[in-house]
Amino acid sequence: MMILDKFKPSSRDTWTWQLGEIWDVDDIMAMVRDYYREEIDPIFEFNERCFGTNIAKAAIDQRYSNLRCQIIVAREQGTNRLLAWSWLNRGYYPPYTEDEVAEAAFAHMDLTLPLMTRMRLLAQILQQWELWCAICQIPVLISTSIRGDQEGFIRMHHLAGYRTRGSFAFKRFGESK
Repeated sequence: MMILDKFKPSSRDTWTWQLGEIWDVDDIMAMVRDYYREEIDPIFEFNERCFGTNIAKAAIDQRYSNLRCQIIVAREQGTNRLLAWSWLNRGYYPPYTEDEVAEAAFAHMDLTLPLMTRMRLLAQILQQWELWCAICQIPVLISTSIRGDQEGFIRMHHLAGYRTRGSFAFKRFGESK
């Protein structure tokens, strides 16, 4: 991750990261509604109640067992405005291996933020995902996107050492394969 080390959290950041909690669900839902719902709707019938329920359940799971999933939120210092959030799950086993895989469900941010801020936030999300995988001893992380404009997202993964194929990015930790 050396190329992205310059994006690590620092005192110059105007936000702080924390584990997502049940009280973050409404702000997460608003961000999805404002910026990402249009990406979901052409493919899936978006159901806010279903999505909100699943986010709330994951936040509660994380609160009582932080090795089940990882939801993180970046909030602006001073205003507490949600700038970004992500959700990483574990427990996926492809049918051709016994390797557990962490699967990135979401990495969203306020799309009105400047490009460099969004790049910093995404780099920090990737760093948090990798740290969580190390703590949980999960050997492989998969991240993907259904967004129409995904070039920057996938490029950031590539810079972080992920193997990329189309809209998918894969990274293996520990021994190399």
